[in-house]
Amino acid sequence: MPPDPLLDALWRRGLILLGDRVREQYALNTPIFIDLRHGLYDDLDLLWDLGRALHRKIMDLAAGSSQAQEVVGIPDTATPLALTAALFSRGTDEPLAYGQLRKQPAAYPGGDAGTSAYMGTCDPAREITLVDDVIASGGTKIWSARYLREAGLDVTRVLVVVDREQGGDRVVRAEGYPVHSLYRISDVVSYYRERGMVSEETARLALAHVYRKRPDG
Repeated sequence: MPPDPLLDALWRRGLILLGDRVREQYALNTPIFIDLRHGLYDDLDLLWDLGRALHRKIMDLAAGSSQAQEVVGIPDTATPLALTAALFSRGTDEPLAYGQLRKQPAAYPGGDAGTSAYMGTCDPAREITLVDDVIASGGTKIWSARYLREAGLDVTRVLVVVDREQGGDRVVRAEGYPVHSLYRISDVVSYYRERGMVSEETARLALAHVYRKRPDG
């Protein structure tokens, strides 16, 4: 595989961990751990690079569309990811609008705003990309898409940084939302193995874990 500076940086920062590094840092008995929170916000350059990658992927997915594009992050982890993608886009000729989603609707009785979990401009003409860090079961993606629909917005696609390959993509697609990812977890493990960043045994155990979690595994 060719070098991937983003995957290299995520590894150095300890945001994707395999094998003994998981037990050493989090005392968890799992061969794979992904945490795009702790450590990411201390490295704004890495957050910026991740925003760039998300923006590039969104624009690739939207190629050929004449509609304006908007990015919304699933709270709380993906809120800064979506915002960074939108901010990065301001320096390009492919800007993204930004909307924010709350975990719980906010009520404004007596006003035009009403009750909504969405904060931003409700423009049905925009294509909405719902962003998250990972996808496992897919439940939070469906929940978030329903909240946006209640606000008058239809999600065009879901984009995650890492697909954990646990069947969540199928669940979300069954609800009518295409699912895309920057990386699949099996490819991430293979990349680190091929680059000599983990041992063959660590990679074997991690991939076995991935295959067991697959719905067809």
